[in-house]
Amino acid sequence: MEEKGKNRVTVTIMGEEYILRGTSSAEDLYRVGRYVDQLMKNLAQNNVQMSKHKIAVLAALNLADELIKLREDRQSTSGEST
Repeated sequence: MEEKGKNRVTVTIMGEEYILRGTSSAEDLYRVGRYVDQLMKNLAQNNVQMSKHKIAVLAALNLADELIKLREDRQSTSGEST
């Protein structure tokens, strides 16, 4: 049963299919899936001995780093304090 306002898309990340559901547009969900897939593929190319699991953790760490830096930049430009 689909919830009102929820979109559902199937994306392929590192050769495996995942179903993404959310209130974002279908295109936004596809874009997220493509971004994660590309990030993980790039990491895998540079770390050929790593398992998919470790590549996923490394990708999560990279994404967390990006998010933290963006939040810090936003706070410094808007004059917000933590």
